[in-house]
Amino acid sequence: MPDPGPFLAAWRLSAPLPLKQQGHADVWRVTCHDGRFAALKIFRPGRGGNERNAAAWHRRHAVSGLCPDVLAEDGDAVLYTWASGQSLGDRFRDGAHDAADARLGQVMAGLHAAPADTSGPFAALAEHARALTVFTAPPGFSDTQRADMARAAALQAQLLADQPSDRVRLLHGDLHHDNVLGSGETWAAIDPKAVVGDVHFEPANAFRNPTGGRMQALDRTRITRRADLWSAT
Repeated sequence: MPDPGPFLAAWRLSAPLPLKQQGHADVWRVTCHDGRFAALKIFRPGRGGNERNAAAWHRRHAVSGLCPDVLAEDGDAVLYTWASGQSLGDRFRDGAHDAADARLGQVMAGLHAAPADTSGPFAALAEHARALTVFTAPPGFSDTQRADMARAAALQAQLLADQPSDRVRLLHGDLHHDNVLGSGETWAAIDPKAVVGDVHFEPANAFRNPTGGRMQALDRTRITRRADLWSAT
């Protein structure tokens, strides 16, 4: 586990409350010297991938008001303003399926209302989505499953080859229900992968989320409702 001590001292923070101690980064809720809460995120050495460019993404999208501000950054550590409230994933799991999906669409549209500068240390969408191109079917895959994966890879290649410049944006890259926090009319996107590509990729991961919503995500009616809603926004 990374040691938050040096950053607590350097940034005058106190009362670290662990929120996430697993995966590629650890997160604490901390208290700033003025009494406000903030989120301290420290990446583990060599981990994080595209998400290590998150602070740059936050700065580019700060004007939207739909993501936390960056308060400080040093090496593996980033300090963000605190995003309070529940996640849209929680709202979805509580049964507010349509409301959660609709709010997610509004956040997507708001983030891209004013296209952010795409220059910088951001990965191209083709690189971000390369897993499908190098996928190898495991033992036990049926001929139908293999054909489905080949069809998916061909479709992805076609879509990536046709990205008109006027549709290329600095994308969140993982914008789903559990990565949007808030309440009422105030919502904030967190944990971006920060990739550059066709804006229509933005809801891709939302179609298979949130956690605990697999049954709804695979329902044909829900898929169609989401496609209609998010394409409209």
